[in-house]
Amino acid sequence: MDQGPAPQSNLLMPQEPHGQSNQEAVPAAGSSRQDPASLLPGEQPDRRDIDNIASLKAGFLAGSPLLIGIIPFALIYGAAARETGLTLIQTVSMSLSVFAGSAQLIFVNLWAQQVTVPVLVLTCLAVNLRLLIYGASMSLRLEPPKGPAEALVRSYLLTDESFAVSMSGFYNPGFGYRRLAYYLGSGLPTWLGWQSFGLAGYLAGAVLPESRPIGVAVPLIFLALLISIIRTSSTDRRPRLISAAAAGLLAVLLKGLPLNLGLMAAIIVGILAGLFSESFFRPRRIQ
Repeated sequence: MDQGPAPQSNLLMPQEPHGQSNQEAVPAAGSSRQDPASLLPGEQPDRRDIDNIASLKAGFLAGSPLLIGIIPFALIYGAAARETGLTLIQTVSMSLSVFAGSAQLIFVNLWAQQVTVPVLVLTCLAVNLRLLIYGASMSLRLEPPKGPAEALVRSYLLTDESFAVSMSGFYNPGFGYRRLAYYLGSGLPTWLGWQSFGLAGYLAGAVLPESRPIGVAVPLIFLALLISIIRTSSTDRRPRLISAAAAGLLAVLLKGLPLNLGLMAAIIVGILAGLFSESFFRPRRIQ
């Protein structure tokens, strides 16, 4: 899920305390997250002496405040899905199976434009590419899954919110919980909020007048998100501005391409522009 900007922090590459080496120690395969030698700089150890229920509850409580940003997105998704022509079963099934806010909002918007299925699927996948980075980063900080079922549950609950809450906790000096249970608990409020308020939005759409096109709210939501992400950045804003400008300009220039290929090209160019500009503007270490 990615409703609203997640807390801004350098979570993927945590800052090292002054005086430590610039080299991050990557945990060896099979090493225990309780072993201090396997921890990344600033990372707190997994507390095996705390039971899973307490850790699950702590994660749930830490993730609950983010519902404030999730609820309006879920309501708009449900109402927009109804306006697009999706049935209640289709709307609820997509929330249960996909569980990705931005992808679902994009889906209903493109579905209303009668975009072909391959382009629609590829566009949604491109939007969610960031989850690959989240998953790789999280795998360094949790014990390997005990089987496919556990791996599926972990990946299912991986969202912007659960990632941000968990990583903030893992690097909090006062953290004293079992990591996996804390992570799973942090994802439950997002899941519950998205499912319940998405359903509420669909049902509420039945009483809205037809003169109020809900679908118009979808691109406005992403525009508001974009502005918020750029303005609240705690680091250099230039890479984000360049990424947004490149993607926006290309989306306008290529709007006439068939199969909505202009949007896909704009997404890819925007990602690449952000990556290259971030590398260019990154401060160089003085040898």
